[in-house]
Amino acid sequence: FKSPNFNKRNSSNIIFIIIHYTALDNYTESISYLCNKKNKVSSHFLISQKGLIYSLVNEKKRAWHAGQSYWKDYTDLNSLSIGIELDYSKNKLNNKFSKEMITSLKILLNYLTKKYKIDKKNILAHSDISPFRKIDPGAEFPWKKLYSSNLVYMPKNEKKS
Repeated sequence: FKSPNFNKRNSSNIIFIIIHYTALDNYTESISYLCNKKNKVSSHFLISQKGLIYSLVNEKKRAWHAGQSYWKDYTDLNSLSIGIELDYSKNKLNNKFSKEMITSLKILLNYLTKKYKIDKKNILAHSDISPFRKIDPGAEFPWKKLYSSNLVYMPKNEKKS
């Protein structure tokens, strides 16, 4: 499957990975949505509940997944990132981050971070870069599993005195 929703990156540096969830009924509906020109949205990858990884936009291209967003001093995050959608919707039947999905996500993150030399501090949630608009991948997302595999950064809880 290939999405027509992409354009040229404004930078050749890929320094972020942004994790999303689809909020749709299933991965086939998500592929259809992400590959529909009228929706003007896409991601580089989609991971199904069964752990299948779908490449929807070439990594060299600018997928349209981050929307209006920012992180530190960066604003055009679509040009600087790879977007990964997860087949998850809190209020539908696909309401779990399945073991197969997370296993495939770990494999994909490992591959992408090595290929592009992405710092684990730059693997972010959509809610990190668009905190007033987005909540995905949400409170149920298993960040600790990614942290225990040394794939993401986990800030330490600091006690205030």
